Amino acid sequence: MRRVAVTGATGFIGWHVCACLRSAGWSVAAVVRPDSRKPVPEGVQLVPANLDIAALAEACANATVIVHAAGVTRARSLAEYRRVNVEGTRAVAETARALGARMIHVSSLTAAGPAAADHPRTEVDAREPITDYGRSKLEAEELIERMAGLRWTIVRPAAVYGPRDRQFLPLFQAARRGLFLRPANAGAFALTFVHVDDVARAMALACDRNSVDGDIFFLGFPVSRSLDSLLRTLALTFDRPYRPLSVPITMVRLAAWLGVGGLGRERVCELMSPGFVCNVERASRRLGFEAAIDLEQGCRTTAAWYAGARWLS
Repeated sequence: MRRVAVTGATGFIGWHVCACLRSAGWSVAAVVRPDSRKPVPEGVQLVPANLDIAALAEACANATVIVHAAGVTRARSLAEYRRVNVEGTRAVAETARALGARMIHVSSLTAAGPAAADHPRTEVDAREPITDYGRSKLEAEELIERMAGLRWTIVRPAAVYGPRDRQFLPLFQAARRGLFLRPANAGAFALTFVHVDDVARAMALACDRNSVDGDIFFLGFPVSRSLDSLLRTLALTFDRPYRPLSVPITMVRLAAWLGVGGLGRERVCELMSPGFVCNVERASRRLGFEAAIDLEQGCRTTAAWYAGARWLS
């Protein structure tokens, strides 16, 4: 049986990647922090290990592919992001090279930077991140690209949502109460969305294809959506009347400073941009991947999972 090791296996994306690979017939080693108490999918082997070369070499033994999904999305400084997102990636990359395994690295659209709906970003565009998180993910990409002897593929998911996600959870919680807050300056702001099940399926395709070594792919649904469209979709999801409340950007900044609603300084920085929209044709052409779950279906299934897990209260 083919064996794959997945770092960050108890995280949002990592959990779904493990489940998808197990269903596809892989023997999956879920590499997690030794102090983690979070569950992994059924049929997946739990392997505690720190993100250092010695521990990873043992945890990933016999794996022909290492999927690196571990990382932090919130930190107090660029240095803190780098400690996990860059140095952790360095340890995984060196381990993969030493073991002769392929490395599939989960990066982010934020590593490439913002782009408007009428000019979606492509993989060959200059990389221009605007947040410390994005900068740390770009630095991780660059060290992978520079590492001689490493076989790698990088995927950059767009705005990922779905069961187990906490980033979009505050929007779902507000929508359930019929509350739709929209920053006053966000009229043209647009996003490429992608459901986590589609991301996991793309990762499984990447694990199966040696031909995509040395390639980078954006992952997303081919039709971008405005923030207003997202809020309208959530209104329909919860059968609530859509009466958006425009919020002055000064109030948004204050909410971020107070940590209200999952906002933070970097999230406000992103909201001030034209959006994060990408072209996904390369993944279709080279990887054979096309996202199948549109925003309406994805929001319904996500809301149902949140309700079942009692996360909406």
